[in-house]
Amino acid sequence: MNAAPVESPKPPIAFTPTVKPPVVASGVGTAAPPKEMAIPGLHALVMPVLLREVPPVSACGAKSVALDLGAGTGALCVRLKAAGYDTIACDMFPEMFACPGVVCKRVDVHGTLPYDDASIDLVAAFELVEHLESHRALFNEVSRVLRPGGAFIFTTPNIMSLKSRVKFLFTGCFYSHAPLDPRVVNPVGQHIAAFTPDRYRWLLAQSGLDLTAVACDKFGNSSLALAGLWPLIKLACARGFGKHVTDDTGGRMQNTPAALFGRTMIGIARKR
Repeated sequence: MNAAPVESPKPPIAFTPTVKPPVVASGVGTAAPPKEMAIPGLHALVMPVLLREVPPVSACGAKSVALDLGAGTGALCVRLKAAGYDTIACDMFPEMFACPGVVCKRVDVHGTLPYDDASIDLVAAFELVEHLESHRALFNEVSRVLRPGGAFIFTTPNIMSLKSRVKFLFTGCFYSHAPLDPRVVNPVGQHIAAFTPDRYRWLLAQSGLDLTAVACDKFGNSSLALAGLWPLIKLACARGFGKHVTDDTGGRMQNTPAALFGRTMIGIARKR
């Protein structure tokens, strides 16, 4: 009887740490305005929050310094500059940046932001935090560069919406989060951090930032269609989160109308 042939072992899958910029059709190198890399319309919907939390001109008449963290093509910077902010920007790929009159510095999201201590009034990070592994390092840097009382405003897919909760119930994955591919190490390649407002509140507090409010860009139709679940959620929250809980603020934050029905979460934090 002939022995079965022995198959040679297959080579392991190669993991490449190469970080490449995303391919974006933008106005880079042309006269066209830079293209939004976030959900279409998000910048326009969130700008009123920025203007309310940190006016472009302070009470003493000085221009507020606004940093677009993870600026991408510079679409948000165009709005910040037009609103009257002293606008600055940084990104891992500044070669994509195309906002005239604004300097975009290169930055490693796990390293030091290229700005002085207590030099910035507003840090805006749109659709960034869901791509990060080391939030503590970034939040420490945001806290360092913000002036006391300055605001850190970030957006991220709202995993606490009713739509997302139902999706998680049936698939084990939250809204805008797919099963992770371990071969993809590019930080812009997939959403790797599905965090709740409660977890963001805790993480930010470790860096001297207080999450004061959770808002949203707009209500989503899919979540509104599930509004019949709201009375049950309110009842569950009214009963509390257990006798051992000493602070249920984070739990209440993630069960507000903005959290239950919102499409995109807007986190508003202040430097102590």
